[in-house]
Amino acid sequence: MRLPACRVVHAHALWLTGIALLLTAGPSQTQIADFQIVWVVIGDVATSAGDQPVQAGRHLFMASDLADLSLKQVRVSRIEVDPTVTALHAGDRLCLSSLKIRATAPDGSLVKRAPLSVSVRQDHRDSLQLERTRRDICMQPDAAGEYPVRFTSLLPAADGSTRGAQIFVRVTGRDTPAPAQP
Repeated sequence: MRLPACRVVHAHALWLTGIALLLTAGPSQTQIADFQIVWVVIGDVATSAGDQPVQAGRHLFMASDLADLSLKQVRVSRIEVDPTVTALHAGDRLCLSSLKIRATAPDGSLVKRAPLSVSVRQDHRDSLQLERTRRDICMQPDAAGEYPVRFTSLLPAADGSTRGAQIFVRVTGRDTPAPAQP
């Protein structure tokens, strides 16, 4: 027995509609995008050396400097940066040499001129309007937002891991009052 043509077409249409509903009911794997934060190194920092201020810039350390410190068994157990939050208006300037950055050895003593790398998020790099010289690293953000900056020791801790610290640069628009410093 043959089905009339209208019933065959109707059954076929229902089948296609069911398949289409199944395909669109759940999230499609092609709609889920992986988001990954990428950090890029923008320069180096040398922590303060007692009476000498923090130094920031490009290529502050040579491989031989790091090898020498490593051979002397210099270890960094803690990195401290003050202030941890800096409030700016868009267009204002912050230079890393103005921060207080300290590195502490396992025995609690200060590690003078400890080598650190400085990183920012890749997607923030353009907005920060970085200016990097041999003497300093400055940023002059052009857009409101919160911009994290990471400092990572180039010397290991006693357990072989590396220590670091993170600060935040909070930027408001020109017409908005800057948030109070915490």
